[in-house]
Amino acid sequence: MNTTTKNAANSIVGKLTAGILAAAAVLPAPALALQTSPGPTLVIGDSLEVGSGPYLRGVLPGVRVDAEKGRTSSQGVQVLASRLTASDEVVVFPLGTNDSPADPAALASDLAAVAQLAGDRCVVVATIARPPVGGVSVAGLNRVVEQFAAQTGAQVADWHTVVRSIPSLLGRDGVHATGEGYSLRASLLAEAVQGCLAGAGPSGIPAPRNPDVQVPREARRAALPAVLPAAAAFDALAALGRMALRPVAAALRAAGAAATKAGPEPVLGAP
Repeated sequence: MNTTTKNAANSIVGKLTAGILAAAAVLPAPALALQTSPGPTLVIGDSLEVGSGPYLRGVLPGVRVDAEKGRTSSQGVQVLASRLTASDEVVVFPLGTNDSPADPAALASDLAAVAQLAGDRCVVVATIARPPVGGVSVAGLNRVVEQFAAQTGAQVADWHTVVRSIPSLLGRDGVHATGEGYSLRASLLAEAVQGCLAGAGPSGIPAPRNPDVQVPREARRAALPAVLPAAAAFDALAALGRMALRPVAAALRAAGAAATKAGPEPVLGAP
């Protein structure tokens, strides 16, 4: 893999971060901090961005989020064409969850259209996590996303790897996220936008964070960033040890409540 967040999620630090998260669902999360303020950013999403949009607005001031339940990538291309402005510097297009896994070529065609519309703007896409549809997994769709990023230099928020490592971030339908999951998804997308701002290329090195920048209180509820710097990872491990003294029952109740919250309308093939 040679895309920004994909490489980071598969790095030693990324795996360490995933392990920390899986073992410590109630560990207080360090706020995501952006190195610089992003330029105008347009997000075209589906129900997952209906959920993550409020968190994105908290960490990306001025971001425009156009999200609609059940939106496919082909519908997203039409929306992008109508909403994109000359001042937009980053296009976030994390669609594909509502596409048919049996027809990955359709997603490839739509992403090619996104690249054409975006021109020289940086593009952010996301890998897909959901149960199979008609017995067909999303593996083909994710290969399309990865190939698109490799060919165009787009940044990737690797949602699939994260939720595979931490299944509790998803609700019962295996598609929509808990509150913590939506916040983490926003962190992944924001990290990818930061990669755009830093001019990160195919090497996949994520942009550094400015520790002096804080997430607004209302967007601070949930999860760790996609990748922690090594020092932060070891700090989190130390905090994990302290967490062992906390009441486990309270954590389980909180996780259960988050997982059973009523979510957006089901997406393609979801119950």
